[in-house]
Amino acid sequence: MVKITLKISLVAVLLLFSVLSVSQVAAAEQNIQYPGPLVSTNWVAQHLQTIENPNQTQIRLVEVSKSSYASWHIPGAVHVKWGSEVFAPGTDHMVLDYSDMKQVLRKLGVTPDTKIIIYADGLDQAARFYWTLKYWNIANVSMMNGEKSVWKAENRPTSTVVPAVKQLSYTLKYPPDTKIDALLHPDVMYGLATGNVLFVDNRVAAEFNGQKIAVNKWERGGHIPGAVDIPAPENVTKNGMLLSDAELKEIFVSKGVTPDKNIITYCNTGVRASLGWFILSQVLKYPNVKNFDGSMRQYANDFYLPMQPTSFEVYQNFPQSPLSALNAGQDKMNAKISAVTIALEVRGFASKQFVLGSYIIAIIAIIVAVAGITKKK
Repeated sequence: MVKITLKISLVAVLLLFSVLSVSQVAAAEQNIQYPGPLVSTNWVAQHLQTIENPNQTQIRLVEVSKSSYASWHIPGAVHVKWGSEVFAPGTDHMVLDYSDMKQVLRKLGVTPDTKIIIYADGLDQAARFYWTLKYWNIANVSMMNGEKSVWKAENRPTSTVVPAVKQLSYTLKYPPDTKIDALLHPDVMYGLATGNVLFVDNRVAAEFNGQKIAVNKWERGGHIPGAVDIPAPENVTKNGMLLSDAELKEIFVSKGVTPDKNIITYCNTGVRASLGWFILSQVLKYPNVKNFDGSMRQYANDFYLPMQPTSFEVYQNFPQSPLSALNAGQDKMNAKISAVTIALEVRGFASKQFVLGSYIIAIIAIIVAVAGITKKK
């Protein structure tokens, strides 16, 4: 009887211990402090125990990359493939539509209460996915302040294990948050017509000045009139991490990008511009910032829209390749065609002279023959 009582007591103690342990873990997870839109690599490292558990939905770490996930990733991270799962299929870098966004969220195994932490090969890629989630009204999102390479450089743990995350249905709110998305009509057109919008170009200087152009994507080089150029990530990062808030503010304010303005960021495909948008709206807390998702891919191909410098100014000093080389080749071909044409004309003239001479000789012969016949008579 005493043994049975002891066994029951032992079982009760174990059950109580289990309940307390689960309660403590749950309380610890519920009390996780989220710093804001940016989390450090140290913060991620401190929460790896939670992140590595595929059954929890407190924190979901997401790597956005094209192919490097398989070789190594942060332990517990799930994969979003750069390109096919970040942009709408069949478009050139346009935002995911409603159904595709739901599919990606289902794959991530998240709920509206899940804190989603994003990292990527480049901060602009992470920012693009962050902006996409915000566009679809997903509030609990942060970005790791450090490219993927930073994590490895800090000698932190890595893994090749793909976590067995359970797919969950996600109720996505509609409509999307259009306050952070600039459309060509009416947002960009309004800015051009009124001057009440400051355009921030996040491309490199060569693209901004029209010296570099992706002829397979857009036909004109240059920038939106009145835009200021702040390349991102080049001018806003150091060693794969964002500069300090004070440094970032100084960079943007020095170009006249201040919180009182209506701002539209853009680049070539809305990726770099997402990082510009992230810094201004999420880090520096500027109230009126939009990302022009269409960017130069859309703007430069609409020939009625103004560009600086003009196309004529750009093509005057266009690089030797590919257009100048093509023109030089065409000039050589034209010279050959001219030479052949002249030769043919000379031959033609000679042929005409030969035929005319033959006609004259024949006529003379006929005259002589007729004269001879007449004489005989």
